[in-house]
Amino acid sequence: MAKSLVSYTTFLALLLCFLLISSNEMQAAEGKTCRKRSKVYTTSFCLSSNPCARDCKIEYRDDYIKGECIRKGAFSRYCFCWYKDDKCT
Repeated sequence: MAKSLVSYTTFLALLLCFLLISSNEMQAAEGKTCRKRSKVYTTSFCLSSNPCARDCKIEYRDDYIKGECIRKGAFSRYCFCWYKDDKCT
């Protein structure tokens, strides 16, 4: 009797964990996170992510997540914007 109670409790705990994980995954699938090079910040050398974040807020407004200065190539650093969109290109 005690063994079946332990296995029943274990089954319920695993089922609860599965349901919690699957509900979080479904919420995350509603909007994808996309990354694109900023069109507002036109220079190929940024020193800090702060100007990138400011320009990305202007460019993507409500869909803005963050802006970051990322190195591409030997000497170039570009501003990239993260934003929410259903269709990333």
